[in-house]
Amino acid sequence: MKTSKYFKPEEFERCNPSCSIEDMDQDFLDLLDDLREKAGIPLVLNCAYRSKEHDKAKGRSGNSAHTEGLAVDIRCASGPNRMKILQAAIALRIRRIGIDGNFIHVDASKTLPQDTIWTY
Repeated sequence: MKTSKYFKPEEFERCNPSCSIEDMDQDFLDLLDDLREKAGIPLVLNCAYRSKEHDKAKGRSGNSAHTEGLAVDIRCASGPNRMKILQAAIALRIRRIGIDGNFIHVDASKTLPQDTIWTY
């Protein structure tokens, strides 16, 4: 059974698409707990695990870190909170970060390009 100090199973069920905490990688869940602790603010998940089929149906490659349970999109619409999340992610050596006006993507893929930050 997968566990998290800060994230409850219901939070993954509320994601779009809905998923389960069991779909996530345990080491990544531990990293998310560290991120939450270091950022010092609650982290609300918009998206976590996505199946390859769902990814492809949305016009994506089907090869994202989401499909491995190694990525989340964290709701974030304010500059100060965005800064807290980004500073914490960089301090934790998260090597893949995507920034949107309404969310921050963090992932721990080992196979996708490393040391990169992108915008949507």
